Parts: sequence; structure tokens; C-alpha cells
Amino acid sequence: MLKPFTTGLETLGSSLPVTLGALGFMAYKIGPEMTAPLMLAMFGAIAITNLCAAFSQRPLTYYTRFFEVSLLAGFIDSFVPRLEAWGLADTPVTRLTLVVMVCIGAAVLQPVFYAFRLQRMTRFIPAPVFAGFLNATALILLLTQGGLILALLAGPYGAAWPSLVIAAVCFGVAYAARSFNRKLPAGVLGLAAASAVAYVLTRWGHPLPSILPSDTQWVLPVALLDWSVLDPSRGALGSVLLHMVVASTLLGVVVFLNTITAVETVSQADDKPLPDRRQLMLLSAGQIVSACLGSAPMSGTPSAAMVAMRSGGLSTGSLFVFSVLALLFYGLGFLSWVPAAAVIGLLLFLVQDLVDAPSVALAWRYLFQPRARQAIGALQREDLLIVVLVTLLGAMVNMVAALLAGMVLGLILFARRNGKSPIKEVKDGRAWRSNCARSASDSALLMQHGERILCLRLQGALYFGVARSLRAEIEALLPHRAQPQWLILDWRAVVSHDTTLALMLERFEKSVALRGVRVLHCARAGDNRAYADMDRALEVCENQLLDEQRPSADAQDSDVSHLHALVGDLDPTAQALVLDCFARRHYAAGEHVLTMGETTRDLHVVASGRADVLIQGGTIRLAGVNSGAILGEMGFLDATPRAADVVAVEPLVSLAMSRERFEVLSQQHPEVAQQIMQSLCTELASRLRLLHQLISRERA
Repeated sequence: MLKPFTTGLETLGSSLPVTLGALGFMAYKIGPEMTAPLMLAMFGAIAITNLCAAFSQRPLTYYTRFFEVSLLAGFIDSFVPRLEAWGLADTPVTRLTLVVMVCIGAAVLQPVFYAFRLQRMTRFIPAPVFAGFLNATALILLLTQGGLILALLAGPYGAAWPSLVIAAVCFGVAYAARSFNRKLPAGVLGLAAASAVAYVLTRWGHPLPSILPSDTQWVLPVALLDWSVLDPSRGALGSVLLHMVVASTLLGVVVFLNTITAVETVSQADDKPLPDRRQLMLLSAGQIVSACLGSAPMSGTPSAAMVAMRSGGLSTGSLFVFSVLALLFYGLGFLSWVPAAAVIGLLLFLVQDLVDAPSVALAWRYLFQPRARQAIGALQREDLLIVVLVTLLGAMVNMVAALLAGMVLGLILFARRNGKSPIKEVKDGRAWRSNCARSASDSALLMQHGERILCLRLQGALYFGVARSLRAEIEALLPHRAQPQWLILDWRAVVSHDTTLALMLERFEKSVALRGVRVLHCARAGDNRAYADMDRALEVCENQLLDEQRPSADAQDSDVSHLHALVGDLDPTAQALVLDCFARRHYAAGEHVLTMGETTRDLHVVASGRADVLIQGGTIRLAGVNSGAILGEMGFLDATPRAADVVAVEPLVSLAMSRERFEVLSQQHPEVAQQIMQSLCTELASRLRLLHQLISRERA
């Protein structure tokens, strides 16, 4: 029974300092007189949004965060220089009106984003942009609050020291609580200590202003708006609306991205399902209502939910309790006990929570640790460059410029990183061989004519910008010959490709087909004709090449040619002895030549036909088998159970020798049996060498 209450109370304690700090920062940008209306709207929005979120199967805490507020502050900084051209006076009411319009626009976009499932598009904003945003916000807070402290120090001592004491107490207590135990609500304890000290100082005759006076009128920001900013007679309505639309879109994207990131983060932590579309639309309705009240954006955050997990996790009941407690905290006038100077200490304390520690540590290593700098990779350097740019622009210009610059720089670096050759590696059929078991004569033919098989491993993001250059590079690799050739394109290292590239390849295939070149694809997403892997594509090309180059054998010496790997070094008399040990066996398509787990010790040499080597019930194909290949040699040598299934894919004829027949040959002609054993060892060594090459190719 008490769990929802304790969880809701703990959630309020973790979210309240951030909420007050963010609102204080926004009120500083709009005008101090707007603090009370903004407070009322924000606490009302917390209740409304979290009540809507309570009906979701993925409960999450929603409140105002520095991320969105810092972006709003950037919008204010970009609007102010244009107010005169728009025919508007630079007043707190004008600033508030423009900010509320942007917030409403951003809230209206949320259900649109959810309806079109734009969660998939959010990955195109580089992650370092968000780290730079956090660092920029922390730097702005440090500069602004440090400036306020310097202003207090420059003023009369009698008026300054109480405020400095309050700020120092709030910061010191919060910092000590965080250092002692990170689970403690450090910000709440800092505000409580500052309030207690303020009460004592007031009793001693040093009155200090509170965040909200006790006689504050309950007025929503929407009641204070000046809608004359939309008066068409000013002649600048189009410019105003254009800037509102751009700002609303940017803010809406940030709110949307933060929310879905928080939902995914918490869902992975507690394994609860994601909200469905109906629940997302209900949440969006709460965000729209909150924005219409004049509140700053409400976005989901994983931090409060993670804190609440210590008490059993967020639930519908705990979100109801959190909403009610937020209203009571404001309605009962608790804010009138919190001194305004405490906000300075609270914001300075929150700086350490806002700073993106990994990026700061990376920058420190890069600037001051020359040895560690060498270990920083190229991708980390690019990320650091984006973080530094966004941080400096956010602190020195505004957050809007920082966001746009970070996205543009990220795209430039992405293009530069993926602007290298789309062809990662080029090999021919002599360097890369399939894992198909073949005869020694077939292997020799492949080594002799393997240059007619060309393998290209593609890489990166293949979009329209590289289509022309990719075709030019492939054309340069293809010699203009009359005889047939095979070109294999390996797509495993390709991140993505667009329709422009697909059309280019289609035209290219038709063009080279006229020159006798066949193009095969492997591991190409969305292409049903593509082979599953390079090994199968290579095997197809090798089979076709061998069909053309393999000489036709006479009927009387066909068996000798098939058994060449075993009897090639024997004289004709010994060859005849070995041939007498082999018997022909016929298998239909789909029939097992060898079965996994059986203990037969027969040695097979494929005379004609093809087969697949399969494991795990036929779900995984290890290799192909062609004429001249030796099968079952491991069981023949050591009597172990068969390690895989060998299934004929077409009518197959094998020459089989039983272990018993070989033992008789060994007793009667030991020198011939020894030669066969040596040939088997050579075959196993050759296969092992080919396997090593295959592993090296696949890991490249």
C-alpha cells in the first residue's frame, strides 16, 4: 500500500531540483516577473502529463529538463535581435508570447511524429550533439550564475552576504549529500538546508526574498500573452510565423527524441513493454494541454524512473501520487519557504550533473596527455570535434545555432568517413576459394583459370553520391575480354544503399552481360536472388568454370581419374589393386550419403553429382561437395561417429571402400595401403589450409 506513495515521493525529490533549476533559468531569459506564472503552469503541466502517462504500459516520469529549456533560451536569444524588424517591443510579455507559441507548436508535432513512426529517423542526429548540448548548458549556467555571484560581491556588503551564504549552503549541502551517498536526494536536501538558514537569517533581521512570495496571484502564462504579435497589419507576420515554425520543429524533434530515448532506456532496464499508439496519443494530448497553459515542454526522463526502481519501479499509482504531490507542493505554498538565492547554489550544483563526463575526460586526455592522445581513434576525434563545436556555439551564440552546426558537421564528417572508395577489397578466384571439396585436378584448374572470377567486397553507405564512382571503379577492374567472366559483389559491409544505386547496378548488369560477364550478389538485403554468403556464390562460379574447362574423361579410365587424389602416385598395377577395393554406389537427390552420428567407416570418392555438407538438422550448410571430392575420411581413419550429414542435391554416384576391404589390402600390400594413407593426410592438410584461408577471408 505504501509503495506507490514512497515511489511518488522519491520521484518528486529527484525531479524537483531539476525542474526548479530549469524554470529559474528560463524565467531569467524571459523576465523575473514571469517566474510565478511559469511556476504555476509548470506544476500544472507536471500533473497533467504524468496523469496521462500513468495509463501507459510503460510508465515514465515527465517534467521540464534543461535540455529543452536551453534550446528555448537559444530561441529567445535569436528572436530578440529581430523584434524591432517585426514591429514588436522587447518586453517580458512579448518574449513569453513567442516562447509559448513555440512550445504549443512543438507539442502539436508530437502526435504527428508518433503517427508517422519517426522513431526510425532520430538516429540521424549525431549522438555527440547531445553531449555538446549538455556541456553547453552546464557552461551557460556556470557563466550566468558565476556572473550573479560577482555582481553580489561588487554590491554593498550588507546586502550581499546573506544571499552568498544561502547560495553556499545550498551548494555545500547538496554536494556533501551527493558525495556521501548518490542515492540521497541531494538537490532537495540543499534546498531544505538553504530554507532553514534563510528562516534563521530572517529572524535575525536579514529578510531574504523567496522563489515565490506568499501572496503570489495564481495567473497562468496563457492569460498574459500578447496576441498582437500575430497582427497582420505589422507587415512582418510571415517572418514571425516562419521563425515560429522552424523553432517549433527543432524543439519538437528534441522533445520527441528525448522521450523515445528515455522510454527505450528504461524499457531495456526493467523489461516492460513499450507504449502502444493509443497510449502515445494520450500522452501527446497531455503535452498539448500543458503547452496551451504556457508551460515549458514536458519530456520523459530515464533518471527519475531509474531512481524509482529502487522502490519497485514506477507504476500507475506512483505516477498519480507524483502528480498530486507536485500540485500540493505548489498549492500549499512550500515554494514561499525556498529563498531565491538558493537557486544560484542549486544551479551551480546541477552543473556537475549536466556535464557529459566521457566527452570532458576525452578532451582532457587529448589536450593534456600526449601519450594518451595517440590512443584516441579517428572516430573519437570526430565526436570530440562535434562536442566542442556545439559546446562553444551553444555558450557563445545560442543553442539553435549549436544544434544546426552540430548536425551539419556530423553529416560532413559522416560523408568524409564514408566518402572513401566503396570497394573495400578485390580478389580473384585464385586468392578466394569456396569451401567446396573438390578433386586435385579441379583445384588445379581453378588455380589456373581462377582470375576469371572477380570478387568485390563493398563497404559503407552506398547512396546516390557514390553510384557513378562505384560503377567507374568496377568498370576499371573488368578487362574487356571475349570469354565469360563472373563478378561477385559482397554486400556484408554495406551499411545502407538507396534506389539510385540499385538502378545503376541494374543498368550495369545489363551492360556487362553483353560482354559475357555474369554478376552475382551475396548478403544483399532485400534481394531474393542474392546468395546467402560469399561461399555459395563462389561455388556456383567455380562449378560453371570447371564445367567449361574440365576435359571429358574416357569411360575406361574415368574411375582412375576420380581416384586420382588417392592413386595418382601409384603404378598401374597398384592402381588396379586399389580400384578393386572400390564399389559404385548410387544416391538419388535428397538421399543421405553420410548421416551424422552413424559409425560406418566407409571412405567415399564422388564420381559424379553434387552434395551438401549439413549440420544442426540440415539448417546450416558447411560446404559443397563435387566430383573428385573425398568423403568420410575422418571416420575411416579413427572410427569416430560421422560429424555431419552429406545429402545429395542431385543424382550422385560415389566410389566407396569399406574399412574391412582396406584392412585386407593393408595385409596383402602394405606399401600400397601406406601410400593411400599418405594421400589421405595430404588431402586433410589441403582442406585445413583452405579452411584457414576461408576464416581469414570472412574476418577481413
